[in-house]
Amino acid sequence: MNARLVIIAGSDTGKVLSLQGDDALILGRSQQANLQLNDPRVSRAHCRITPLGDEVILTDLESRSGCFVNDQRVTAQRPLVHGDVVKIGDSSLRFENPSASEMQTLAPVEAAGPPNLPADRLHELSGKKLSDYQIGNVLAKAHSGIVFQARDSKNRDFAFKVLWPEFSRDDSEVQRFIRAMKTMLPLQHPNIVRLFGAGKTGPYCWLAMEYVEGESLMRVIDRLNTGGQINWKSALRIAIYVARALDYAHSKQIIHRNVTPQNILLGKRPDITKLSDLMFAKAMEGKLAEQITRPGELLGDVRFMSPERTGGVSEDVNERSDIWSLGATTYAVLTGKAPFQAPSPIQTILKIRKEDPVRPRSLQPSIPAPLEELILKTLSKNPAGRYQSAREMLTALETFAKSQAVEL
Repeated sequence: MNARLVIIAGSDTGKVLSLQGDDALILGRSQQANLQLNDPRVSRAHCRITPLGDEVILTDLESRSGCFVNDQRVTAQRPLVHGDVVKIGDSSLRFENPSASEMQTLAPVEAAGPPNLPADRLHELSGKKLSDYQIGNVLAKAHSGIVFQARDSKNRDFAFKVLWPEFSRDDSEVQRFIRAMKTMLPLQHPNIVRLFGAGKTGPYCWLAMEYVEGESLMRVIDRLNTGGQINWKSALRIAIYVARALDYAHSKQIIHRNVTPQNILLGKRPDITKLSDLMFAKAMEGKLAEQITRPGELLGDVRFMSPERTGGVSEDVNERSDIWSLGATTYAVLTGKAPFQAPSPIQTILKIRKEDPVRPRSLQPSIPAPLEELILKTLSKNPAGRYQSAREMLTALETFAKSQAVEL
């Protein structure tokens, strides 16, 4: 194991603790600690780092101020992965384990590598192996490629996206994409699909993501179109969980740009609601949007694009654009249809830019009036008329949920 902890912020910036062998190591202020910190907010024995085979486990030793990994508190133990940032007291440490990193580097095509298939035959990768992943059945066809179920050598399940072959033709774009993906590895939130790895194997660029057993929100909406309705409380919960995901993403200066029902996954419990495809937000600049989209297709579902996003000027797209898309998605869950839709994408865009949405209660009378007003606020044509941040929208949603005794 070639792992180490590097102090990147605090009074001991620059100190390094190498993790060699199988011995547990203590971090704290004590002189007996393996890594002694001159941080008054760190306990004498703050936490323990334990190498276990290929894993490294962080254990909080009931410290006064707690241990945090990527801004999430560690309640007992937590495995560390390459790139994790550990915060104890006022000190931040980056965990580095490049030899065990699940982010793959660009590698040449091997003679016995996977077949080079055209886009319309990409599904034939089922049963093949890419990098460390055995590819299984197709889960979904996305705008940017095909998502398979896959397993790694440790028998863990992943959602494995293989991008369209066109994307791999520009090496500079591929390398920039992988660098962007590396910045996404440390990001973790309970309502965001986690990225575990990305890279290029043979002719294919791929991403290994958290596998969520369940279905997309789009499938739920499709069922509403064939009869039935969803309880407004369930729609409210979904909106709150996605707003929490956006609040976290925006705090990291990441705009999603493609919040749609297809990119929201629902697990077997209501709280397992996860926003996917966040990893693409870091790479949605320059030529990349063209590279990962099939010819003749727009990147994303036009029905859930904010008015400013339909203009194609990236500078106009900010947090308030994500808020509009979440509002449109919630509208669709509540009513069974998007607020704006027409026979063609161009007609839909014109509606988004010029028409007012039908009031949700006229389509679904059981929707409470305050919730209707909240959703219509998110759909303001003028970004200044919407909630100005995901946090502001989240506060409004949670306040309403509390007033209605809706459990989260």
